[in-house]
Amino acid sequence: MGARGRADGHDADRRERRRIDGLERTLSNRRPQYRRHAGELDPIVGAALEPAVGWAQTLPGPLAAVIGGEYGLLAMGPFLFVWALPTMLIFALFMGAYKACGLVTRVTTALHPIMRRVGLTGRDLVRVVMGFGCNVPAVTSTRSCSDCTRCTTISAISFGAACSYQFPATLAVFAAVGMPWLVGPYLAILAATTLIYVRLIAPPEARTTTLSVDRRTFLEWPRPRAIWREARTSLASFLTAALPVFAGICVVAALLEYVGALERLGTGLAPAMGAFALPTEAALPVVLAAIRKDGIALLTADTAGMAALSPIQVLVAVYLAGVLLPCLVTAITVAREVSVRFVAKMLAQQALAAIGFALVIAWVGTLLF
Repeated sequence: MGARGRADGHDADRRERRRIDGLERTLSNRRPQYRRHAGELDPIVGAALEPAVGWAQTLPGPLAAVIGGEYGLLAMGPFLFVWALPTMLIFALFMGAYKACGLVTRVTTALHPIMRRVGLTGRDLVRVVMGFGCNVPAVTSTRSCSDCTRCTTISAISFGAACSYQFPATLAVFAAVGMPWLVGPYLAILAATTLIYVRLIAPPEARTTTLSVDRRTFLEWPRPRAIWREARTSLASFLTAALPVFAGICVVAALLEYVGALERLGTGLAPAMGAFALPTEAALPVVLAAIRKDGIALLTADTAGMAALSPIQVLVAVYLAGVLLPCLVTAITVAREVSVRFVAKMLAQQALAAIGFALVIAWVGTLLF
């Protein structure tokens, strides 16, 4: 190829990068506005539910706990309808836009050589990213994965995809202790440990998988109809599968809290927190995060105590609560999609990996900082 041909090729690459950057900026510039509006709407929804919560307290004990208790259906309302559902909606629309305009295909093919080294394909990575909206549609979307990568992809979603319950709760903790800058290190550690975890559990044949489509060159502005067509599958899975299970989890968690089981479990695990250089108060949020990921937000219950912790301790507490176990919704969905035996194996692997990573972060971080 002559000098003129190479120059034309470089110019085309630069034009293509500018088009991609323009699309990403257009699709992303409204996210901060959503977070601001959600923060303003949350107390309004909570105040609107106060009369119903007060009425629920007059009901018989177990029923009052299920409806109006701290972990009951009404307590779940603001977080679910202000944060989780809108986050899922926005995330599904963004993913739909990325797919419709061709960015997903480009990212898939570009990152496949790198992801194959850890046991995933580029297309599997897209499914893991989907889990940041909701793990349930991300897990169900793995039905089209190859046999050698499906279980690995599900494990990656369970471990490293911070869903629309987990991530807002994590941000709330960082904000409450005055350390919002921890978001960057948290995401970097989450991504790095997820890749290491996947590399350890992936079967050897997963690292030789090829894509059915090696190269796609189209890139266009997404059309609303195409965005909705891509997004509605994820939304349908969230509404028909995740929401009913969320409600069931609220009932179970409220009853466990009513009989004191959650407190006793947290008390029993409290001594183990010392291994991670954490206070005993961190035990209960870790337990509740295994039931509902917004349980991480309970770390803000003792804001003064959390503020006294070092940044490394805050990071370890949030990380451990987030990745020790998947929420019950994810575990139940995986059991339906694969098998109970696989879920049991996955839970054991994830717990061991999370404990190991958290110990390394805690003690290496303490030595370095």
